[in-house]
Amino acid sequence: MNTDKESPDILEKIVDAVHQRHGYDVIALDMMDFPLTMDIFLIVTADNRIQSRAIADHLERSSRELGWRLHHKEGYDEGSWILMDFVDFVVHIFLPEVRKYYSLETLWSDAPAKKFEDRHGSETDDEFTFEIAPSDKG
Repeated sequence: MNTDKESPDILEKIVDAVHQRHGYDVIALDMMDFPLTMDIFLIVTADNRIQSRAIADHLERSSRELGWRLHHKEGYDEGSWILMDFVDFVVHIFLPEVRKYYSLETLWSDAPAKKFEDRHGSETDDEFTFEIAPSDKG
């Protein structure tokens, strides 16, 4: 990403937005050495169509707050593969079977890749406790 909006942790902030909606198996492919218009492919997995749309919606809001405008979006209504084009980076949100079928990581295996550790839960989840007390009603 080579714009004035670039900061060293912009990719981390985008990935954090994905994790906030429980996207997982996040991989960034560095596409700068390929004759394409974007610098980064971010590949994400979601468990179902509702989750993929939630990730896309949150990512669009979060990116806007970071100064990135969504240029183009495809596949949102169907939800099994949502492509979000922010010009300098493109996000692919897949259902697991669709991601496996298209296998972008294999197609672009020459690109340097960075895998992000999945975040299972958030800080507030660690503080959450739930107790069940026996009912006095019989």
